Amino acid sequence: MAVTAKNRAGGGGDSAASGTGSRRFIREVLDELRKVVWPTWGELYRYTLVVIVTVAILGVFIGGVDYGISEILRRWLYVTH
Repeated sequence: MAVTAKNRAGGGGDSAASGTGSRRFIREVLDELRKVVWPTWGELYRYTLVVIVTVAILGVFIGGVDYGISEILRRWLYVTH
């Protein structure tokens, strides 16, 4: 249940007086979704590119570190003279 000033003050009635619990929940969710400031298509495109580029850079970095460590360990542990 959402905490409102009425509920905090102890005046929140039961769910039977204000509709069923699930209906009230859906109504409150929809009310909150109306307050959301959704990104424009330009912002969405730009943020998506930022995420894709960041993931690619981190993937290459982690892959490079993994490859480097495996090569170092292969040369130290599996030395064949």
